[in-house]
Amino acid sequence: MLKFSIVPDSNSILFFVLGCIATLALIVLIFKHRFFRQQKYLPKRVITPFERKMFLRLKEAFPQYHVLAQVAFSALITSEDYKIRQRFNRKVTDFVLLNANLDVIAIIELDDPSHIGKEQEDAQRDAMLHEAGYRVYRFTQIPTLAQLRKTISG
Repeated sequence: MLKFSIVPDSNSILFFVLGCIATLALIVLIFKHRFFRQQKYLPKRVITPFERKMFLRLKEAFPQYHVLAQVAFSALITSEDYKIRQRFNRKVTDFVLLNANLDVIAIIELDDPSHIGKEQEDAQRDAMLHEAGYRVYRFTQIPTLAQLRKTISG
């Protein structure tokens, strides 16, 4: 004769509790982005270690000027044509030298190995800035103080 019990035994209770815990753990894993907010915005260095050396060299070579790093093209040039503005909308130049009146003296690009094969793109960037009346200088390595002074002031 079969015997049915309404009161669960300890093994049944243990199995039920473990099943509930496993189910909750699985739900948390699947929907963790809903339970634990992930950070969307993370800090980033403004300039690379290589660019940092150039920044310090520019400050040393031209103490009379302000040195700005990572300046958006849209802060330097504009156009009445929306389609033309899209061409430089997301471009950034490495360094800008400003005099005491905050006029642009020079734009300096520091080309690391990532620029290899991008010579035509760099030439187009330079052409935009030249057309706006800026002097653009490109360096593939960090020049000496004398080289900087001769090239930019010279």
